Amino acid sequence: MLGRAWLIRLGALGISLLTALATLLPAVSARAEPASAQAGAPLNAAALPRYFPETGYRIGLDQFFEYFHRRGGLRTFGYPVSRPFTLDGFTVQFFQRGIMQMRPDGSVTTLNVLDPGLMPYQRINTSTFPNIDPLVVAEAPSPDDPEYGRKILEFVRRYAPDEWEGRKVNFYQTFLNTVRFEDAFPDGNGDPALMPLINLEIWGAPTSRPAYDPRNHNFIYLRFQRGIMHYDATTGTTQGLLLADYLKSIITGKNLPPDLEEQARTSRFYKQYNRFKPNWVEDPQRLPGTNLHSAFEPIEQQAPKVASPEYGVKPWVWFQPATTDRDLKLAVDAGFQWVRILFPWRAMERDARGVITWDEADRVVIAAKKHGLKVIARVDYQPQWARADRTLQNGPPDNVEDYANFVRALLNRYASDSPIGRIHAIEVWNEPNLAREWGGKRPDPAGYVALLKATYTAAKSIDPSIIVVSAGLTPTGVYNEQAMPDDEYLRQMYAAGVKGYFDALGAHAPGYKAPPELSPAQVAADPALGGHPSFAFRRIEQLREIMVANGDADKQIWILEFGWTSDPVHPEYAWHRVSEEEKAEYIIRAFRYAKANWSPWIGVMTVWHLAEPGSTPEKEEYWWAITNPDGTPRPAYTRILQARATGLLR
Repeated sequence: MLGRAWLIRLGALGISLLTALATLLPAVSARAEPASAQAGAPLNAAALPRYFPETGYRIGLDQFFEYFHRRGGLRTFGYPVSRPFTLDGFTVQFFQRGIMQMRPDGSVTTLNVLDPGLMPYQRINTSTFPNIDPLVVAEAPSPDDPEYGRKILEFVRRYAPDEWEGRKVNFYQTFLNTVRFEDAFPDGNGDPALMPLINLEIWGAPTSRPAYDPRNHNFIYLRFQRGIMHYDATTGTTQGLLLADYLKSIITGKNLPPDLEEQARTSRFYKQYNRFKPNWVEDPQRLPGTNLHSAFEPIEQQAPKVASPEYGVKPWVWFQPATTDRDLKLAVDAGFQWVRILFPWRAMERDARGVITWDEADRVVIAAKKHGLKVIARVDYQPQWARADRTLQNGPPDNVEDYANFVRALLNRYASDSPIGRIHAIEVWNEPNLAREWGGKRPDPAGYVALLKATYTAAKSIDPSIIVVSAGLTPTGVYNEQAMPDDEYLRQMYAAGVKGYFDALGAHAPGYKAPPELSPAQVAADPALGGHPSFAFRRIEQLREIMVANGDADKQIWILEFGWTSDPVHPEYAWHRVSEEEKAEYIIRAFRYAKANWSPWIGVMTVWHLAEPGSTPEKEEYWWAITNPDGTPRPAYTRILQARATGLLR
């Protein structure tokens, strides 16, 4: 056992890079700053992976993501093997070779995995590593020494040799080249003299001399504060061991080598991961300030299907803080599990590419999480900078990657492991088969598929469990410059290669004037009902036939808007108006019909809508609502409450 004096000495080796840089050389000290805060060129975050299917985890926090890529990425850390979680009062994330920790000021450091308080063991998986050598530690320079930067590197060179007992172990070269100049300074604008100290930040100082594995002299190890270098004479390679993976095994009790378990039985981390205890911590007295909830649960690698059906509603909560809780409670009380919310792109990335304001989105996502509601994020309404014509009419960006990159940023912030809250499904645009939603131009299925492909790929690179829903197609009944029928649009989407680039097909199913049970053929035969199959709630079945014909029978259709209007004001809607009582009856019957006839291929059914606060009869949306703008119920909402009580919306 190390005595207290040695523990204090070892702790003093917890390197302050700021101190080291300030003492390295005069030219550097004038502009030195901690490595985790060094500026350099902004990372091309859109081009770098956040999710790693090899382990099923993602780097969710921006600070960890930045640090990972500026400190050598996979070469330094290996793959992520946990979600971000709270350990001893700090946010951490485990990687195969190391553990990142967030400091109170938001900067990032790495934990000394081999310290006595974490994993000070010598025998792991039949290998034996050198223990901390007090004589080596005693020779380390003090961080208070004015020449600490120079002396600590000399110390590393002395105790991490490239040659040892006739073997080319390359310990010092491995130390120097773990983080490379192009990692830390991707724009090339940095001082190469800083690189040894940046690598000191990753490894810490040596705490032993090189030593053979007593069972295998082809293996030579060198212990540092934050890792163990392993030289393998059979391959001539030197690299760091996957030590943090072993600490994870101690915590979870899974894949725990017997020799390590024998040493770790008295550790405060031993088998603490228990999903049946509060915060998933077996003994919180031994592990205070810790929340292990889902810490070691990989992200689902496939987007899940929902129950058939599930139920949703559209509330108006964006920029409506005064009524958000009221309306989300109305949704919960009525038995809805989902809310479809417009996340207007231009409201978040308004002025310039990559400059995103999250305040309102955070508020909305947090509110949905508070009420236990799943979020379908409809994302459209481009910022002016995204189109050369700078139109404010809803229309696709000139470069589909601008939209895909925004969705990538959105989902990174609200992915399945986000502490803020979660977006569960992303709807890629809205009603692109209408010119008014496609920049005023003729609907272009191939152009939409290009947008969807780029976005699907981006979304899955961030969170493979996200459900990507294609834009809700609206039934039109006409084919001209302003509108394309939803069925024809879908056929052309398949011709353009959409297969494999969505998880659920989005569709709209306004009932128009017909009761929900009438078939498209029955509606087409009755001029009073519009005389076209588009005007049937069951139009959805015709879209389903197209999906089946194109080999997508396993995918669900999500109805992103459906309902009936009582509008007596606007001629284009008044022809198919129903009474408020009929609206209530038809919505309930639509739920019943879908549940009885469309399972398992029907997914979320989203009612259009809870009334917009402040809406007036002059707006056509007013007449589709199931509540009044003040939150009081209309007959449809009351009937839905009753249906929930009888078990329909379960």
